[in-house]
Amino acid sequence: MNGTWWLVRPHAAPTGITLAAGAGAVVATALVAAAATAPDGPVPRLVAMAAVVAAAGGLGGNLIAAPGTAAIAWTVLNGFLVNRLGVLTWHGSADAIRLAVLAGAALAGWLTARSHLAGQHRRDVLRMRTWLNGGGFASSIHAHKEASPSG
Repeated sequence: MNGTWWLVRPHAAPTGITLAAGAGAVVATALVAAAATAPDGPVPRLVAMAAVVAAAGGLGGNLIAAPGTAAIAWTVLNGFLVNRLGVLTWHGSADAIRLAVLAGAALAGWLTARSHLAGQHRRDVLRMRTWLNGGGFASSIHAHKEASPSG
């Protein structure tokens, strides 16, 4: 696969489905965070949103859907958990930090999925090499051919 195996994840859901699932998880988390935390403490709400973004990046393993989920999470966090009634405003460095935390969580989740895939790929390659070097089908054909009277 000439070094590009890490770009392909055969068991990943399509980008749209992964993004929709991430958006749904972000909205559900925002509802729970709004009910469970104090409005004047945005840090626990940011931590909850970052955890959901990291999970979406890790479970989806999609490099497009992970930052997309982070962007959706930032708008929901800014509009409903920091401000009221969906009003999006820029709060300077505080919003830059929130956006960086969410983007970092998306990247961390995606890298976790990539590292798992790399380990799985390495195990599959080792199994295939073992099978091709005599532990698989070819050796059983060769053994059967030597045992046959026709040679």
